[in-house]
Amino acid sequence: MLPTTPLASRGEPQIAHEPINDLPVHKLTEPQIFYPVSESRQFTRVDAARAFSAAPALPAAERDQPANTPEYIAKVTHAPHRIEKVGKGANEHQVLQPAEVRIPHPHMVAAERDKITLSNEMGERSRRYMARIEADEKAEKARKEKRKAREAASMTRVEPTEGRFEFRFRDVVVSRETVGLDGRGEKGVGRRYGVPLADRRRGEVKIPTRVEV
Repeated sequence: MLPTTPLASRGEPQIAHEPINDLPVHKLTEPQIFYPVSESRQFTRVDAARAFSAAPALPAAERDQPANTPEYIAKVTHAPHRIEKVGKGANEHQVLQPAEVRIPHPHMVAAERDKITLSNEMGERSRRYMARIEADEKAEKARKEKRKAREAASMTRVEPTEGRFEFRFRDVVVSRETVGLDGRGEKGVGRRYGVPLADRRRGEVKIPTRVEV
C-alpha cells in the first residue's frame, strides 16, 4: 500500500507528506563494518561516511566542526567537484557525504532548523529560504557554464567553406586509466564502448518486475 498523510485541520500544523531525509541505500553502506572509535569523542555522520568510503580520518582541527549547518552544506553542494576522492584508477570515487548533503533538497534541512530557532519570525524564515534558493540556482548556473566552456575548449570545429555542415572533433585517450581493466570505464569512448548492453543478452527480462515506493 502507498503511504498516506492525513490533511491537518484548520489551525493545526500540517505534517509533511514526504520526509526530507529519505535516501536510497548507497552501495558503499551495504557492508557491515566494525570500526574502532575512541569513547572520548562523538562519532558523527561524517566520520561514518569516511569509514564506509575507506577514507582516512579527518584531522583533529576539522573533526569537531558541525556538518549539518547551512554553511557547511552549501560549501559542499555549491562545489561538488571539490569533494575529496579516494582510490586509484577505475576504483577512484568521491568520499561519501552525510545525509544532510546527499538529500535531493539540502536547503530543506536549513529550513527545518530555522523553523525551530525562528519559530515566531515567519518573514525572516522566508527571506532566508529564498536567499538559499537563489544561491543554489546561481551556483548551478555557474557550474553549467564552466562545463560548457570546458567542453567547447576541448573540441575542434571544422566548417567547410562550401558546406552546410560543421564537423566537430574531440581527442580521445584510450588507456588503462580511462577504460579500466574490463573496457567499461566511464572516461572512455562511451561507457560501454565495444561491449553490448546487458538487455541484448538472451533471456534478459526487459519489463518491470516490481514497483518501488
